Amino acid sequence: MKIPTARFSACVRYAFSILVALSVFSFQSHAQQATANLDRIASFMQAYNAHDINAMLLNMTEDVKWLNVANNQLVAETADKNQLNEAMQAHFKAKPDARSRIKDSIVLGNTIAIVEEAFSLKNGITSSQCAMSIYQLRKGLISSITYYATAKC
Repeated sequence: MKIPTARFSACVRYAFSILVALSVFSFQSHAQQATANLDRIASFMQAYNAHDINAMLLNMTEDVKWLNVANNQLVAETADKNQLNEAMQAHFKAKPDARSRIKDSIVLGNTIAIVEEAFSLKNGITSSQCAMSIYQLRKGLISSITYYATAKC
């Protein structure tokens, strides 16, 4: 069966327009996911700055991992929400003025690299240091945070 040229061209144009629409939808979905992931991290950071541990934990999976890289070794600080709760209580008790902000970020799917600036107050003087942190998200919640060595901002 022979398809008339005009009809074939119309089918090709229709198929092409569907492919373009799907690629735009896919790009929008990836962009929306990146925005949602960054919003989740910003919500976590806002709760951290308020020292609101319960609000911090709302942004986390039940099995959230808090990791630290020191001397080229990966150290698991916590393995779940309960351990993170305890660690944050001790952290805020030791550093009652602790706060942090996102200086820069790179999003690659559900993995977000953050340059984080942490502030502390000592003898009435505020100082800061920066660190690279890698956030991984699962189903819209933070499932792990890995902190790397600090450096001057």
